[in-house]
Amino acid sequence: MPYSDDFDCADFAVHFVREFFGWPVRLPTERPRGGHCEEELADLSKPYGVKTDAPSDGDFVLMFDAGDTIPTHGGVYVVVDGEPSIFHNAKKAGGSVLHPIRKLSRLGLRIEGYYKWVF
Repeated sequence: MPYSDDFDCADFAVHFVREFFGWPVRLPTERPRGGHCEEELADLSKPYGVKTDAPSDGDFVLMFDAGDTIPTHGGVYVVVDGEPSIFHNAKKAGGSVLHPIRKLSRLGLRIEGYYKWVF
């Protein structure tokens, strides 16, 4: 799926989890979009996920992008052929991509945490 300002990483995560797992997940209706809204979005998103140290398929993954001091990117944790991976919609890639966690640092991504959806 292509990345756009109207369909970013968070939109993709919700779409993927709804379609693939059938979970009724959601994000804040009037969430901010665009640059410099990450802190506000982080505060708005707290009721939608609970941090976990033991991720499982479908959990949300919050990440730091290269050079960021706060997490600004998200995806979905999945295990594919025994390999823990992140399925995410990346602006740099132009759309949805699947990356093994062990390769995220090559992309300038670092995991902040894993979150169980609240629904």
